[in-house]
Amino acid sequence: MPPDSSPTAPGTRDWAALPRDILVTVLLELGPREIMLGAELACTAWRRVALEEPALYRRIGYHGIPELTWRRGFGVGAKMVMARVALARAAGQCQAFKGDLYYEDLPYLVKRAPSLKTLDIEEFSNYNGTEELIVALKKLPLLRDFKIHFKHYLESSGDEMLRSVCQACPNLRKLVMRFAGAWDLECDEDEFDMEPMDGRIPMMRKLRTLILYDCDLTGKGLKGILDKCPRLKSLHITGYFNKREINEELRLKCARVKKLTLPTTLNPEDQCYRDFLGYSDSEEE
Repeated sequence: MPPDSSPTAPGTRDWAALPRDILVTVLLELGPREIMLGAELACTAWRRVALEEPALYRRIGYHGIPELTWRRGFGVGAKMVMARVALARAAGQCQAFKGDLYYEDLPYLVKRAPSLKTLDIEEFSNYNGTEELIVALKKLPLLRDFKIHFKHYLESSGDEMLRSVCQACPNLRKLVMRFAGAWDLECDEDEFDMEPMDGRIPMMRKLRTLILYDCDLTGKGLKGILDKCPRLKSLHITGYFNKREINEELRLKCARVKKLTLPTTLNPEDQCYRDFLGYSDSEEE
């Protein structure tokens, strides 16, 4: 029996011949990570689209790929190398970025992605780099959602950093700041000092959500936040706080926030002082 002379065997498909608009739709579902680690290597047609279509790189994130980069031999720093390539391909259209950053990466990021609306810095190696961070944020006027995890103690205090970020990004809707914890600094909990949160911030009329991790909150700091964020719907703070600092005025301000979570642990120094005086947390003021 003569072999099948048809150009394509039954059940097979020429994926390289997909119309460009359909191929773009398929690649959009994959995202930049999967495109660069596999899809663009499938054939010349797919690689051409991967290189020439900025819309594929509007959302860039390289979290959770150590095992993939290790298998492909990219080596240390592969995530940021890939991110830089993706930012270049985005041709200024990137609107969301998620990943680890050194302060040296910030100028490249804001140059390649001036229209960022969402920035999630999962780990920021901020040693001597906080000024560069604020300079970069001022160049992102469309930023609405900002998250950052500091890996080192700040050059300034936590409330000064919060104030600087708010001054640089007055139009934020959501702000999440995780300050360096004992785990980040490789020290014992009893040797660890949380970042103080004791000052005022600029007016943030559009801020809806504020989350602060690992800070030493005072009643003054809480009042400063509530006074300057009139549309705040969700406030979540972890760390230290003396609940006895909440007076009637502050209690009424707190009641305006729909979702409110405050620390329930005293600063160790305050706790030692209360223990010395014989106070109990169960006692009424």
